[in-house]
Amino acid sequence: MMRALKTLLIFIFTICSFIAYSQSCPNYHIDECRWAGDSFLYSRQSRSALYTAGMTSEFVITVYGGEEYYVSVVGDKKLGNIRIKVMEDNKEKTALYDNSRYKYEGYFYFKNETSRNLILEVTTEGKKKFSQSLERFCLGVLIQFRNDIDQKTSTGFEE
Repeated sequence: MMRALKTLLIFIFTICSFIAYSQSCPNYHIDECRWAGDSFLYSRQSRSALYTAGMTSEFVITVYGGEEYYVSVVGDKKLGNIRIKVMEDNKEKTALYDNSRYKYEGYFYFKNETSRNLILEVTTEGKKKFSQSLERFCLGVLIQFRNDIDQKTSTGFEE
């Protein structure tokens, strides 16, 4: 009987330690990302997620013609540099922007001439401490937009 009680207590403490360690970050993009000026509106396409070091994730966003967009990405320092690639949502996945060319800058602006879908690829370039490490850390992608008043200078992505 005493042995069963000890086993049960060990099991409960083990489960509690995993629950206490787990991290939840549903509003990380709201709380931690750098925001653009007051003229930009919040996009519900913004996301927060748990990432491991070396993880890559893609998600599709819809951008509309005649709007200017602001994208900000931030993650826990243990994730290392965060690479942001923007690509056309087509067979070729034409690259439009890659922040590794700009010292992994965590935010950027772009103007959009036509409505289209884009793929945001986010990669954490940190190294895992151990090959089987399950450590996960918060990462947020904040997207904001505004109507582009001066549409004549709308050039899209500039490299």
